Amino acid sequence: TLVAFAKVYGITDPKYIGSEEEGIIACHAFANQFTIKALYKLLLGMKLIQDGIERPFMLNVGKLLHGGQKYDWEGCVDVKPGDKLKIFAKWGKVWVVEKNMVLFAELFVSVKNQNSELVCKPTVIVAVRPGGY
Repeated sequence: TLVAFAKVYGITDPKYIGSEEEGIIACHAFANQFTIKALYKLLLGMKLIQDGIERPFMLNVGKLLHGGQKYDWEGCVDVKPGDKLKIFAKWGKVWVVEKNMVLFAELFVSVKNQNSELVCKPTVIVAVRPGGY
């Protein structure tokens, strides 16, 4: 629940740990829970065309690394109990560090609730070690 999640972080503000009847909202740390899980699924389902043949982007998920993230809540509404969230991602820059052949990719993410209102706009950097892509 949103309350249990907030308590893990030691949050004591009643707007995050009160009752649902009091209109609690998700703490901003909750964004980690849905963002990383959804991106993992997006990357696993992504396909690319290599030499005219379609193949999965991720060849070995054990080579996937978290490269960083930042969150933007400007213009966003709060997550409330019962919200159904959908995540959309758009590719930004993609580059390879030739020294170690690690592929980096920037993903611009939009998280919307069931009313198509933005709840969070994370930017995530993923890194994939050789053998993973």
